[in-house]
Amino acid sequence: MRPPSDLPRHRNAARFGRRGRNVVLVVVLGTVVAFEMARWLARLATDSWWFDSLGQRAVLSTMSRARVELGAVSGLLAACVLYGCLLVVDRTLPLGRGSGQIDQLVARYQVLVAEHGLAVRLMASGAFGAIAALPVAARWQQWLLFRHAVSFGKVDDVYGFDLGFFVFRLPFLLFIVEWLFTVLMVASLLSLAAHYLSGTLHLVGPRRAAPTVRLHLSVLIVAMALVRAVAYWLHRYALVTSTRGYVRGLSYTDEHHVRPALGLLVLVALTAALLVGVGLRLRSWRLPSVAMALWAVVALTSTAVFPAVVQRVVSRDAPSVRERGVIERNLRATRFALGLDTAHLDTVPVVASDAVREPDALANLADVRLISTGVASLAMTSTGGGVGAPAMLPEVGRYVVGDRTELVYVGVPASDAGAKAGWTVRHRTQVTAAAPALVQASAVTADGRALSPAARGKLAVRAGPIYVAEDAAPYAVIAAGVPQPAALAAVSAASTARRVAFALRFGDIGVLQHVNDDDRLLYVRKVADRVRTLAPFLAWDAHAYPVVADGQLQWVVDGYTTSDAYPAAERADTNGLSRPSGLRRPFNYVRNSVKAVLDAHTGGVTLYASDPADPVLAAWSGAFPRLFEPWASLSGDVKAQLRYPLDLLRLQSSMWGRYRTDDSLAGDVPTFAELKGRWTDAPRTVVGQPLVSATTTVSVTPTTARARTTTSAAPAVRKPAMVEPSYAVWDGRMVAVVPMVAADRPNQQNLAALVAGTVGTDGVPHLQIRRLDAPVPSPGAARAALMSEIVAIVPDVTEDDVGELQAVPVAGTVAWALPWYLAARKQLGGVALLADGKVRLRASIESAAQALFGVDPGFTTARGGSGPTLPAPSAPELTPAELMAKAQDLYRQAAQRFAVADQAGGIARLKEAFQAAAEAARRLDETVKATVPPSVAAPTTTSPPAVSTTSSTAPSPSTTSRGTTT
Repeated sequence: MRPPSDLPRHRNAARFGRRGRNVVLVVVLGTVVAFEMARWLARLATDSWWFDSLGQRAVLSTMSRARVELGAVSGLLAACVLYGCLLVVDRTLPLGRGSGQIDQLVARYQVLVAEHGLAVRLMASGAFGAIAALPVAARWQQWLLFRHAVSFGKVDDVYGFDLGFFVFRLPFLLFIVEWLFTVLMVASLLSLAAHYLSGTLHLVGPRRAAPTVRLHLSVLIVAMALVRAVAYWLHRYALVTSTRGYVRGLSYTDEHHVRPALGLLVLVALTAALLVGVGLRLRSWRLPSVAMALWAVVALTSTAVFPAVVQRVVSRDAPSVRERGVIERNLRATRFALGLDTAHLDTVPVVASDAVREPDALANLADVRLISTGVASLAMTSTGGGVGAPAMLPEVGRYVVGDRTELVYVGVPASDAGAKAGWTVRHRTQVTAAAPALVQASAVTADGRALSPAARGKLAVRAGPIYVAEDAAPYAVIAAGVPQPAALAAVSAASTARRVAFALRFGDIGVLQHVNDDDRLLYVRKVADRVRTLAPFLAWDAHAYPVVADGQLQWVVDGYTTSDAYPAAERADTNGLSRPSGLRRPFNYVRNSVKAVLDAHTGGVTLYASDPADPVLAAWSGAFPRLFEPWASLSGDVKAQLRYPLDLLRLQSSMWGRYRTDDSLAGDVPTFAELKGRWTDAPRTVVGQPLVSATTTVSVTPTTARARTTTSAAPAVRKPAMVEPSYAVWDGRMVAVVPMVAADRPNQQNLAALVAGTVGTDGVPHLQIRRLDAPVPSPGAARAALMSEIVAIVPDVTEDDVGELQAVPVAGTVAWALPWYLAARKQLGGVALLADGKVRLRASIESAAQALFGVDPGFTTARGGSGPTLPAPSAPELTPAELMAKAQDLYRQAAQRFAVADQAGGIARLKEAFQAAAEAARRLDETVKATVPPSVAAPTTTSPPAVSTTSSTAPSPSTTSRGTTT
């Protein structure tokens, strides 16, 4: 008898096994699809509730309606095109019916769809329409700008059209025409496949296509030719943003070769359409085939091959001659589009430090930040911010403290306990009820420690939950009965369906377990996420800053309108921006036209239109009429705290180095083409080679002005780390500052200019450039000189123990100030001040200023007494050999200092070195006499030569020498 394992498997069992696997697969796929659909629906519902909580349901409705309109219309159009094609295929009689000429693949297809032709057509057309609608629906922003286009009030220099046509209408028209051509092309390919499968088209044989097939394909080809002709015509206008030339715009090659070629291609496409119709009449594919081949050859040679040869051979070698017109247009357009044309230039005459006579000239030194952000953060953490929670990175602002306006750090207590904390801590109890922590930036206590001002007057802020912050958790649960502001932007969780929706949105089952019917949820709590969700069509600055205004803590975020279609303008250089910045996108037009103000206690968001003259903002205001509030309705307390956006200053300073308008040299086309006279953001350290030169290989994007590569070109220069923009107070106004150096000079030791940005109460940003007419040390050179002096006095000080290097306009020049700290960065050790090639170190900024300029500055930064005393250099007991070595080293230092002496005090420093060497020699002599037996003769010491105190001529004004200390 055969064993059971040897028996054949039952046919029904095998069939059930296959069926079971199919059922399991269907169930799993259905569950996944259902779960993703549920999450999508939950996202839609919670988004709707979120916009409702802010009173901006119309914004979501407008964005959703734009997507639905575009998706529905484009999807229906694409589906109708394919359905019509498949219907023609279905109505065409197959070739060779009843003659045995149908192969097996065609026969199987016909049997499969014979009874389900309508369903197959509908399913195929629906799927094709859905796929084709996705890219169109994603262009909802272009569609809204197209619908609400406004006039720029300016015309372009090439076609004489209003710039609004190129910015608002042309991009969407080009996309739609290209999309329609793609739909027709894909529909033609699918029609060919359908004709083959239905037997109306054979690959071999004497009779390959039915007459209806010829008619069908000819109509599709004619339609594609007509659409392509329209595309060629529109691309003629798109040449105003061409990237083929030396700079962006209508280049020499575009103007003399590409634009005529596009006009020719319009005629070629129309002729091809006509020849296809003639070929259909003659029932021959020969004439249409010749037309298509001619079209392809003309398109390839006239728009790709020939322009590339012309650009390479003719235009590239002489850009200042061939490209003069486009460079001139590019200079004008870029300066306007990036806001460089309104920059105000000041040439600062540098005044010697000993020529200062008025204390008012030193007033800016009173606002030097003696407390760095790191020290302020430590001070806030030690005081607890109210409940022992660590404070966030502080942001500086100007507030009234007592009877004067001073710089004050505002720190927001952390509002996220981290992922390791429990659910209740993260979403219920971690929302702090403490007021912001405050630390003065330009004043210290008598012993040099951070000072916390009293929270009264303009600094008074009510204590209450802080729901919106930069590091906030995704959502917070607000229990019933807890006192809350009436305008709290929270959403009720009063039903199980709502709690399920929130659980699906956050992917957190804790919502179902811990949230009650009486609770409310406030979500999208991070500042950046909140403004981006409300207005995703704007670009947002990466630096949100807190301000105390109207008795509340509020966040301010700068919003930008951008476009990449401004004619002839160069794309902005965004390489220096941080990753969170919304400006890390391609654009060549930008305006800081929106200020978003977020109430940290209620979650409310209000957008204020700060530049109503911006055409792009006017178009968005037409699309969202209730989103932007007039500037006059913004609180005066908030206006007083506005500052220049750092992302905008970073990219403007970078572009100003190439497109500056400060002198005729920058506007000269040959100079611009040869990369001469350019500026760049100052590096953190002194660089030993030029950052840009005409013989340096520079890696650039196609839209960036390029350097010519020669056979003697040096290796590509790796761009060093640049100085970050920082805030300072100049002449009583908060400014954002970026130092600039000459890009084409080696050893970047001198400043070229300081680019500063301010914002008035009108909300309009103003750019100011202070160019220096005499050498002033660059940040790298200044930091090296100051650190050298600090370390000579306090050897234990490291880079981590110093504050921010600050440029301060003083007495017609620029002084560099650098504070350093003791006691683990909790106490101000002193301030080093550099100006006019001299360095002074004192315990306070006012004493350093008096020592450097010889004038009482008339202010004090120490509250309640004088500052700490600087530690004196230690003098340990040394052996005779060590003393001899030190004496020799001091003689070498004396010679070196003589070589680098400057006019202000080089010989005095030389005298100090010789006196120190003499002291070492004297101590050596005494030590030897005390240790050598009387019978042994003591070595003879050589006294240093007498040093005259007469001043000598300084070698180079750009050389920075080390100054005296106390």
